[in-house]
Amino acid sequence: MKKMWAGAVLAAGLTFSVAQAGGAAPVVGGAQVQPATTESVAATLRAAGYRVTVNPAQPDEDPSLSVVTPSGQDVDVWLSQCRAQVCDRVSAGLSWEAGDEPDLELLNEWNGNYYTQAYVYDDSYHLDSSMILRGGYTRAALVRWMELLLEDGGDFEAELG
Repeated sequence: MKKMWAGAVLAAGLTFSVAQAGGAAPVVGGAQVQPATTESVAATLRAAGYRVTVNPAQPDEDPSLSVVTPSGQDVDVWLSQCRAQVCDRVSAGLSWEAGDEPDLELLNEWNGNYYTQAYVYDDSYHLDSSMILRGGYTRAALVRWMELLLEDGGDFEAELG
């Protein structure tokens, strides 16, 4: 009985301290943690100034978005590991024509120094990034993730010459 009472007092004290500090638990769907759905990701990117189209659902394919940056750059965005319309991951990618001889040395060096992943597929260079959404995400984190992908994209394009 004494152990239960001590635990209750400790828990109450911690709750009181959080409330006193002005802190609050994250609320899914509220201003802090967003549900990891196609619609919420699209709304967050739209609010940040991107033009977003939710692509029509295709059987046996992950949901995807077509995103256009304020500068007119196209970004492919797709969500994966979705169950009941809630997804565990969002990925985004940029692409450029590779030409006749892709620079594999550039790709290897890039992948050793950046978190974005560069590769060649179908005669194009691709630069991809992923963000884990399991349990929800904050709008600020999603927007910053997209900004970092675009910053890396600018650096990668400069390396391509």
